[in-house]
Amino acid sequence: MLRINVFALAASLAVWGCLSGADLTGFQHVVRICEPDKPACASVSSNGQLENTFALGAAQQINAVGSGSVSVRSRDDRHDQYADGFGSGWNNALVQAPPPVPKTTPTIDAPQEGKSRLATQPLSGVMVRVNGVPILEQEVRSLARWMMEDYLQRVRPASLNDENERRAIEAEVSRYLPEVVRQLIDRELLYQEAEKRVPPRGMELVRKAAQQEIDKQLRWRRQQLGFRSEDELREYLERQNISLEMLRRQVERSLIADEYLRTLVRPKFEQIDRAQLWDYYQRNLKKFERPERVEWQYIFISAREGARYLQPGEAPNPAKARAQAEMVYALAQKAKTAEEFARIAEQYSDGPSRTGDGEGHDLASIRPAEIAELVWKTPPGQVGPLVPAQDGRGYHIFRVNKHEPARIVPFEEACLEIRRELQNQIFQAERERILRELRAKAHIEYPGSYKPSR
Repeated sequence: MLRINVFALAASLAVWGCLSGADLTGFQHVVRICEPDKPACASVSSNGQLENTFALGAAQQINAVGSGSVSVRSRDDRHDQYADGFGSGWNNALVQAPPPVPKTTPTIDAPQEGKSRLATQPLSGVMVRVNGVPILEQEVRSLARWMMEDYLQRVRPASLNDENERRAIEAEVSRYLPEVVRQLIDRELLYQEAEKRVPPRGMELVRKAAQQEIDKQLRWRRQQLGFRSEDELREYLERQNISLEMLRRQVERSLIADEYLRTLVRPKFEQIDRAQLWDYYQRNLKKFERPERVEWQYIFISAREGARYLQPGEAPNPAKARAQAEMVYALAQKAKTAEEFARIAEQYSDGPSRTGDGEGHDLASIRPAEIAELVWKTPPGQVGPLVPAQDGRGYHIFRVNKHEPARIVPFEEACLEIRRELQNQIFQAERERILRELRAKAHIEYPGSYKPSR
């Protein structure tokens, strides 16, 4: 039976913007956010410099690129839990605006001039309304299914051809719906606040950049599934009861909401100084003790139904599995770098991750355990032997990239890690504070049978 951890699915959701960001380096426009009753505003120029002009009228420039945001697990950052930022393009897309502070009792805010009034008429299948904006059950289920597909595609690709596990997806989707609803409510609150503060032209530019990112992700998914056109992907999604249009809308709003949140929090990151970094280092020395470790990469060739080299529904064939494993092993032996090995893994591996990253860095944590000793003893830069799995389920192929002795990370080397940790603490605290204030003045209702768990 398929069981998927909620936090693992949240990492998959992060790829699509509901908890994180994306790299939109092509976004090179100027967007201004101004307080309605103040002349001061902030803008970002196309060269990536943030220009702040406030009450004193002085123009002060600081570098916006790299100021970063945290709580992001990006697809291209496999070794750090948190990646630095949403991409320089998104730093150019939205800039600093002060967070709202509720002064009155909860009410539905009137729409700004030039913006359409929120629909409040009854709609079929509405799970929740946030300040009158409906979130439909079909939207929630589409997003939950897409997240499930995304998760399996990344870590268990062979599962997508397993009918038993595909049926189990439905149960997992239903189990995960409350978490998706909660995240969508938070996202909608942030999105609506961004709509209030960002001028229409700015929102238009940001939406365009968001759609470009969605297109990029869809192309990646299409390639992973072997489809030649978006129509083929659309048909596949429809069979999974996933609406591409609803998915685009949800992801667009998530990307905008998340980066808007980062623009509110980012100035606090600049306040972290060297003294704070040193204080954290001194108080947490044990965190910087590094045991002996190995960095390695892994490919698994399955000998069971659903392997990538088999046609859908094709029965397992031990001889075919062995031939596939030997072919991939020969390619792996020719790989001169970790990047070359990773490309082979992405193309051929049936294993737990198509990134090619090996699981575990010390002898006790390396998985699969049956190859742990071999991985530990293989010299850096070498590919180990082709290892048949003990239960006959397939073949293991691995490459060792680095073997490091035990050590204590010096302060200068630890600074970036410490800064990220402090940024994450700030981000989480500020995120909860901002959302708490937005919830306090929001009107959230559940007009149907769905009720949130307490």
